[in-house]
Amino acid sequence: MRPPLPDAAAWRSIFTISFLVGLFAVAVGGTPVLLGVLLARQGVADSVIGISAACSPLGLIASSFVIPWAAERFGAVRIGVASCLLGLTAMVAMALVPQPLLWIVARLLWGLAVGGFYIVNKAWLAQLTPSGRRGRVFGIYTSFLSAGFACGPLVVALVDFRSPHCFALLGAAFIACALGVLLVRQRLPDFHGTARAPVLGALGLIPAALLAAASFGAFDHASLAFLPRFGAAHGTSAAVMGIGLSVLNVGNVVLQPPIGWASDRWGRRPVMVGCALLTVLGGAALPWVIGVATPLLFLFLFVWGACAYGTTTVALASIGDRFSGAQLLGCSAAMTMAGGVGGVTGSSAIGVLQDVFGPQAFPRALILIFLALAVVAARSMRGGSPATLPDAAPTR
Repeated sequence: MRPPLPDAAAWRSIFTISFLVGLFAVAVGGTPVLLGVLLARQGVADSVIGISAACSPLGLIASSFVIPWAAERFGAVRIGVASCLLGLTAMVAMALVPQPLLWIVARLLWGLAVGGFYIVNKAWLAQLTPSGRRGRVFGIYTSFLSAGFACGPLVVALVDFRSPHCFALLGAAFIACALGVLLVRQRLPDFHGTARAPVLGALGLIPAALLAAASFGAFDHASLAFLPRFGAAHGTSAAVMGIGLSVLNVGNVVLQPPIGWASDRWGRRPVMVGCALLTVLGGAALPWVIGVATPLLFLFLFVWGACAYGTTTVALASIGDRFSGAQLLGCSAAMTMAGGVGGVTGSSAIGVLQDVFGPQAFPRALILIFLALAVVAARSMRGGSPATLPDAAPTR
């Protein structure tokens, strides 16, 4: 393991990693939108579109088991570059062979690539961050991430979903990220070692962090899928709700650094619990706010989304407080897995509940999810206490 960087050099690396993950998120945010539109234009059945979309989070979940092993065996820098190139390969395959069945396999590999890059860059950031500043650092990181997600759909929309141009633009983001990692590779922790911290070993050690990742995964996917329908049921137009979803993302970009700073200043546990409870209150207020004046609705969504995402920002800072070295890979991978599971199961479950109980099931389900997170965080989080994951068998 390389020695810790001086503070100024660490900050330069932190901003570089944050910028690269934001650029990477442009491709991650734009690809599902592009593929959904192209599949619909081909007249593909909804069931096939659903299966295709589900392969991305499945690849994300698979990455949580593959990437820590690979990074500890071959080095995190190589895996970061390889993840970008694998994502590029999947994009090229989909561009050259526009067959829905091939896209199912390609999206599985694409999800694996996305998960791989996220796992290593979160571990890099947690390792490099100066002590006592992890909250604000991960706030900056998640701001870049949210900005990239928001820009991705805009990029493909600006070129009118013309597939050659879109695939080229999104593929270029993967290439740029790979080159960026290579340029700063000497300043990045490599996590190359002989012992491996198993992903499932983190389950009992960071329950609040994992539940935060899963809760936001459910919030994110369910909001995209059901918030416009919820607005329509309360007389709000689809155009207004579309803008509202963008405002929700802007709130993530703007408010994550202050949330991270607050967790540095007042502690991880109170800020985590506070963000979770504010999300609960937002879910309770949503039916009353959704039909009122548009500026108030946008202000509400701006804050509500940021509070939900803030739980993940604090969770990322908390694992950096407690773990170091290769163990960060296990925790980062576990959070990636939890986010994928939350996105798949949460949105699916809320969809079933809406079929049974109507649109009101959407905010009520989110209330229950984040109330559970507040309880778990209040009982289990400990600020800055060291912890150890059990070692697995040597990797070589």
